[in-house]
Amino acid sequence: MDSPRTQNVISFCSGYLGLEDGMRRAGVDFRTVCYLEIEAYVQALLVKEIEEGRLDPAPIWSDLKTFDASRFRGKVDGVTCGYPCQPFSTAGKRLGEKDPRHLWLKIREHINTIGARWVFAENVFGHLSLGLPTVFSDLEEDGYRVEAGLFSAEEVGAPHQRKRVFILGYSEHDRLP
Repeated sequence: MDSPRTQNVISFCSGYLGLEDGMRRAGVDFRTVCYLEIEAYVQALLVKEIEEGRLDPAPIWSDLKTFDASRFRGKVDGVTCGYPCQPFSTAGKRLGEKDPRHLWLKIREHINTIGARWVFAENVFGHLSLGLPTVFSDLEEDGYRVEAGLFSAEEVGAPHQRKRVFILGYSEHDRLP
């Protein structure tokens, strides 16, 4: 029996790579082929981790809005993304799509350009009541089966609640024409 091949992944809104860390701990075999992160401080941390051999060597793109997703078309199995929570957070103004930090539409465009077979995303609890139904319907419209769950940091041993919604979109079909 053939062993499964290592999957190629692009990390949108990489942050501190919590999603990727969780996937590795769960035994998912993947290689990050590109990081997208706008914050200079976090970019510097990613560079340091790459240089020290703790992260997959890959380019770091600084702006999701100018990212050329076509370079990765047909070369990526999955996309991870912890897209900005400010448009949905109960701690903010909850402007949703009117918030300039709202990036879901651009992320969706890139996912479709790339032709990723799966998408794994996370966001804040407030996303349940603002924006999540749109993400679900967009992914379903694009051919994904979608599941989501709400989990707290406390459930995995942290001393605080910090509830997050995790979204998995998966297509059993080739997504490239």
